[in-house]
Amino acid sequence: MEANINAGLAITLLGMGIVFCFIALLALAIHLLARFKGQELVPTTESPDQLMAVIGAALHTHRSLRRRVERRDVT
Repeated sequence: MEANINAGLAITLLGMGIVFCFIALLALAIHLLARFKGQELVPTTESPDQLMAVIGAALHTHRSLRRRVERRDVT
């Protein structure tokens, strides 16, 4: 009975150690990415008309790519 408890504790500690290491690496990666972040992806526009044009172009591209994928699935 004591052997089962020891085995359970060993497995528990191993699992907790793996999760702790994963979370520590994830926090480190987020910290490094925040430090070395590049340009923001938000377009800088001077007027609302330019912003509407950018949004319209993005929607047009998305819809045309989606239609292309749907056509491949049908054939």
